[in-house]
Amino acid sequence: MLKKYFNMFREDMGYAMEKRCGLDELNNFIMLIGFIFVLIALFSHKWIFVLLGFVFVLLCYLRVFSKNIEARRKENDFYMRYMGKAVEFSNYLKLVVKMYIRSLKDKEYMYFVCSTCKQVIRLPKGKNKVSVRCPKCSSTYVKRT
Repeated sequence: MLKKYFNMFREDMGYAMEKRCGLDELNNFIMLIGFIFVLIALFSHKWIFVLLGFVFVLLCYLRVFSKNIEARRKENDFYMRYMGKAVEFSNYLKLVVKMYIRSLKDKEYMYFVCSTCKQVIRLPKGKNKVSVRCPKCSSTYVKRT
């Protein structure tokens, strides 16, 4: 019964967001700045930081629900032109940390990320030093498992 309502809600949200901009890298950055201002407000007890955080979060939601997709795409392209390398590096770091945590949980395999093409490589544990060739870009690495 509850699953039926969740499916109905998902369909309604999909219909509502059909011709909207949605999330992009610039929205993620704006939301992060708003969150940082709210955290500063929690520790400093200054109302101006709460106001700034609210403005950034509101701006993020306005961009998410905007119907002017072309203008939001241009804004995001401008942002990615100047911050693209930093965004790619942060996404790479998130993937590396995720695979490290996955390696800690898995008893049989270690997971690595190719630094060239970002392909996830799975190796059996307990083989000591292993020469690894990435199946996607053919880069070779020496990894300890």
